[in-house]
Amino acid sequence: MMGRKEDCQNKLEFIDLNDFVPSNHILRQIKDKIDFTFIYDKMEKYYSKLGRKSLDPVLLFKMLLLGYLFNIESERELEQEVILNIAYRWFLGLDLSDPVPDHSTFSQNRRRRFKDSSVFQEIFDHIISLCIEKGFVMEL
Repeated sequence: MMGRKEDCQNKLEFIDLNDFVPSNHILRQIKDKIDFTFIYDKMEKYYSKLGRKSLDPVLLFKMLLLGYLFNIESERELEQEVILNIAYRWFLGLDLSDPVPDHSTFSQNRRRRFKDSSVFQEIFDHIISLCIEKGFVMEL
């Protein structure tokens, strides 16, 4: 008798995204060796204590790092890749049901929040320096 794969995509499952990221994956290595918490101190003055909760700035910069590391050239494409890629979601701390930041968040932050500041570039440069220091990125 010929076997057929049953459609079972609507079942309830409990999964750990950690199980889907190989131990030698570069994102696992980066997550283990790079401490991104310095971003909170650098960004604190750009966020209001009032109003609704903002997007986590560490998530924002980690998404940008994904774009850099995996040659994802547009913010729209980056958003789509994070939606689809389990390793990217795991690295960002997003569950499968968590919303992915909209591509416009990046441009809005650049145009408004960081308009007259170099902090955005400074933080990203620091992250890349840490990746070079740990051997994840080759210096040109």
